[in-house]
Amino acid sequence: MKGKILLSILILVFSFVFSSAGSVLGAIKNPLPTITPTPTPTVEYVLPYPGILPDNPLYFLKVVRDRILLIFTRDSVKKIQLNLLFSDKRLVMGQLLWEKGKFELGIDTITKGEKYLLLSAVGIVELGKVGDPPPGLSDKVGLAAKKHIEIITKIISLTSDETYQKRLNDALGITHQAIQQIAPSS
Repeated sequence: MKGKILLSILILVFSFVFSSAGSVLGAIKNPLPTITPTPTPTVEYVLPYPGILPDNPLYFLKVVRDRILLIFTRDSVKKIQLNLLFSDKRLVMGQLLWEKGKFELGIDTITKGEKYLLLSAVGIVELGKVGDPPPGLSDKVGLAAKKHIEIITKIISLTSDETYQKRLNDALGITHQAIQQIAPSS
């Protein structure tokens, strides 16, 4: 009986995983207004469509799917790419939550995303210890990190709340750790 229930749950989860794993529908380009009077150069890096946001009651299914994908991904390069994708999606989710006025949830989501970015950078370092990472992979993670810095910095400039600024700066600290991890291997 337990085996049938477990099998049913696994089938449901896998069908959800495979039906939504490739659902990158578009890119979000700088939805935040520019604060500075002089135009700042933007990082040319396309962010994926985030899908459902953490304020959705079904979001837990997305989290479960992401964890299952990471658990069952054995290829180091694919795992790095998945971590980068999850990082990018959470950055966009956090940005959208911020725009909706859900500041706490937005900051938490951005911070989780930056941890995924750090995991991808650490993965590149680990991959470099056993062989050469594929060409361009560390460059892609580095470019993503620069885009993350750009967006988080814009969000920081939109708030005067010192607590939010500190927490967002902590997230930036994680991003800078990721950049430091891949700097020697770039």
